[in-house]
This record gives sequence, C-alpha cells and structure tokens, in this order.
Amino acid sequence: MGMRSEDFSFYSETMATAFFDIGMKNETLKSDRMLRSQYFFLDEEVLPIGAALHAAVAIFYLDNHLL
Repeated sequence: MGMRSEDFSFYSETMATAFFDIGMKNETLKSDRMLRSQYFFLDEEVLPIGAALHAAVAIFYLDNHLL
C-alpha cells in the first residue's frame, strides 16, 4: 500500500478504523494501469462492488453499536 494523502491516520488515532483498498483489473479493457498513469482507465463495472462493501460495513457497524 502506498502513501495516502488524506488525514485517515489522524482519525485512526482517536477511533477504530479500517482502510479498504479495492483493486480492479480488466486486461481486455486495459484497466490494469496505475492510478496516476496517463493511461489509467476506471472500469466502472467495479463501482457497485465497492459501494456494496461500504454499505455492508456501515450496516454491520450500525447493527453492532448503539448510537
């Protein structure tokens, strides 16, 4: 995992956190390029997978913690 530019590490100092790195690779569509490459292509078919993961984590958290 590379360096991150957001303040995620500061949040993790005060509460439990998790960082998900969702990969994508579709050699047919050439979506296997690095993020900052001029040839980077986002295969939008993976977006529902990432959205479902985040929704599942939120539901799990809400089911197991009193607000």
